[in-house]
Amino acid sequence: MKWVGAIIQSSDSPHILAGGLNSLNETDYSQERWTNIVKYYEEMGKSTPKVEVMRFLKSKQYTDAKDFAGECESLVVIAKGQSVQGTCKYSTRVDYILASPDCPYKFVPRSYSVLSSKGTSDHHIVKVDATKCANNTPHESNGNNNKVSKKRRRQRKHQTVVKITGTAPPSKGTH
Repeated sequence: MKWVGAIIQSSDSPHILAGGLNSLNETDYSQERWTNIVKYYEEMGKSTPKVEVMRFLKSKQYTDAKDFAGECESLVVIAKGQSVQGTCKYSTRVDYILASPDCPYKFVPRSYSVLSSKGTSDHHIVKVDATKCANNTPHESNGNNNKVSKKRRRQRKHQTVVKITGTAPPSKGTH
């Protein structure tokens, strides 16, 4: 949870957050399905599924690409009692594509899909088409955001990309 907060705080500019967040969105599942998922985790000796990251991102008004779902690939099943294709083991969804509220790109309706990784990964591939908004970002339509719009456009020219990895890069001169 700390790393998601750090990523968001490191940049006040619009962004798309994509990847394996290892968090479930409870609203993807019926109560019966959720109970079965929790039972499965217990049987595997794991702790209860984590939901805090997705709750946090939803509270920050991130747009979830899965709300723009298109046709399902037949190799990737939608388990009974859930509204979205799973992206990993036990058909749960832990891989996401999310847009910050002020993102100048919007997801194209019916373009989100989960594609089989066909054995190359333990997670399936998640994809969505996005298009740049003509004039305003999708969430700048209320009066409050228009005041910061010009300032943000100027700030975007000086954006910094921060790469967070699980391992340190090798030192020079070592193999």
